[in-house]
Amino acid sequence: MRSPFVRCVPCLFVLGLLLSPIATGSAFADNEPRFDPPPRLAITAAELAKRKNSPEFPALRKEAVAQGDALLKNPITLPTGSGDWTFYYACPDHGVDLQAKNLDEHVCPICKKVYTTERIKAAYRTRLHDRANIAAMELGWAYAYTGDDRYAREAQRILLKFADDYPGYPPRHDRWGRTGIFAHLGGRRYAQSLDEAVGVINLCKGYDLTRTSKVWTDAQREHVEKDLFRPIADTLLFANLGINNHQTWFNAGLMCIASVLGDKALVEKVLTMKGGFRYQVEKSMGDNGFWYEGSMAYHNYALQAMLDIIDAGRRMGIPLHEDPRIKAMILAPLRYAYPNGTFPAINDSDSGHISSFNGSFEWAWKLYGDPRFARAIAQGNEARLKELLGSDAKGGPAIDTTSANLPDAGLIALRRGSGPNATCVMVDYGEHGGGHGHFDKLNIVVYANGREWLLDPGRLTYSHKEYKTWVKETAAHNTVTLGGETQSKTTGKALWFQPQDQYAACATQTDLAYPGSVLTRYLLLADNILIDVYDVAADKPTQIDWVAHAISEKLQPVENLGPGMTASPGERNGYQHLTEGKSWTVTKPTQWDFVSATPDKAKLRMWIAGPSQETLFTCKGIGHYINMLVPCLVRRVQGQQAQFVAVYDLSGRGDYVTSVEVPPGDGLQVKVGTTGGAWSVAFTKTGVKCTPPTK
Repeated sequence: MRSPFVRCVPCLFVLGLLLSPIATGSAFADNEPRFDPPPRLAITAAELAKRKNSPEFPALRKEAVAQGDALLKNPITLPTGSGDWTFYYACPDHGVDLQAKNLDEHVCPICKKVYTTERIKAAYRTRLHDRANIAAMELGWAYAYTGDDRYAREAQRILLKFADDYPGYPPRHDRWGRTGIFAHLGGRRYAQSLDEAVGVINLCKGYDLTRTSKVWTDAQREHVEKDLFRPIADTLLFANLGINNHQTWFNAGLMCIASVLGDKALVEKVLTMKGGFRYQVEKSMGDNGFWYEGSMAYHNYALQAMLDIIDAGRRMGIPLHEDPRIKAMILAPLRYAYPNGTFPAINDSDSGHISSFNGSFEWAWKLYGDPRFARAIAQGNEARLKELLGSDAKGGPAIDTTSANLPDAGLIALRRGSGPNATCVMVDYGEHGGGHGHFDKLNIVVYANGREWLLDPGRLTYSHKEYKTWVKETAAHNTVTLGGETQSKTTGKALWFQPQDQYAACATQTDLAYPGSVLTRYLLLADNILIDVYDVAADKPTQIDWVAHAISEKLQPVENLGPGMTASPGERNGYQHLTEGKSWTVTKPTQWDFVSATPDKAKLRMWIAGPSQETLFTCKGIGHYINMLVPCLVRRVQGQQAQFVAVYDLSGRGDYVTSVEVPPGDGLQVKVGTTGGAWSVAFTKTGVKCTPPTK
């Protein structure tokens, strides 16, 4: 079973009521859909027979029976009435999920306040609807594996209840209180059509797995198909969102409905309409397979829907998996990950791991037989790899170890080494990412010493006010702000990318983040060092802030700069979350250590130079979760231009870099002394001239 669903916030929409579907090609070519006798959605009769004869079946059956028996022993509560946005089921003061005393009283586990508002109760009903959807599918599998009608009868109870209730749900409503045609993102059973789509997939599978049971009558089947599935299809067709992860789930829900209803016309619509499956493959990702929102959380989220569409299509005889972008979409996480398999939390994402894609890797391995998927499944386990590839299989990293420009993701990943000593630096230059993008062009993240140092905070949770007041803001990221303002929504560009034997380097730029201003970032990664030159040309004199946030216990100067002055770097646009501030005015290069809280007290030493005078602030911001405080350094100059130089010692000890010199001139030259020799680097708009140490 693939990874659990996550929920999405609203994105831009195109009202389907006003736009006719647009065909993007022949729906079926030589593959007309076929509708074999059920089951034919979650599994076919032939696949089920094969599974029952497999060595894995006893374990699968045992798990399914355990889940089914638990649902028979303690039948789930079926909600009466529609639901509201699931994220409303949280304490507004603490952002944590509430706990239900009963259907009407809901308690914050921290402050113990009891909430009884209709919005809270409706959000809880959403949770009950979700549990019912999953229960229907789990009961379906228990029945499919055992033939025990008790499981089918309990699934039937759920489906008939929703078929009875669906006509009585509001015509359409959303989480902002809008109704009717104005609730373009809304639903009926839920406050989002997105949730209708996710939910109906499980309901369809539960129905398809159990509808051959003798507990069902023809009249009951007709009731579920006519009064539940058909109106849900109408709900999902109401709004066409074009390029959008919601639309991908609408397509998946519609494809599952089309399968159980045997509706060829609906299959054709899902495949060919504007916003349909083929449209999404063409418009929402590129040849590298990265989902346009630039977040692995939403990449995974959209991928789950794509696989449901493809599986439903395959079982109708339509080989949708043959599009090369689908395979690329499943390989993409291996190109995006840090050396330890974790992902940076770029845009509305979380700190995840490639294991969250294990279900997709398994799916792809069975379908494509590509050894890269086998390595992703094994994740370094040689015994498992030999099971998959044979006794002669040789190990090797599943995750990319080479530097790459990933234009679909809008990232350049600079990489050095492999194993525990591998380093990785990523710079985010590309598409904003729709409603899930952050205002953070040329933001970098840094991984070294087996850990993430410079971080992107991700999204926290949509229940926290800091989702809007912190994580979206430029000041929460490792980039530059002008005038204390947040960047505009924009897409940057890669000027050049140079991977070489001894280093990897790149330059990225944006000229739309601030009106009339150009931001250019030059990076060079070599063993144990990162050279970072950030060039700023503003359209008028302004406050220019360079910001770096690192996961660490403390940030301290290497030299004694005195106690500093208590000061705050700002009061709005995210700056209000930078606390415990101190400041120093310096006129010479300085060195700073981010010191880890881990037992080894590893440090990320940063040599900073560039402006002849700058004000430095140390403070603490918010990390990957609300109570995670992360030290931050802000470098501030006043003027129309600035060139910030930072050289990071990535050894973990702070003793590899021995000197940093910025020769007089345009500031794009840097000389770095190390215990391994001297580096001379000159960045230009077209490339880098680099003299590495002589071996």
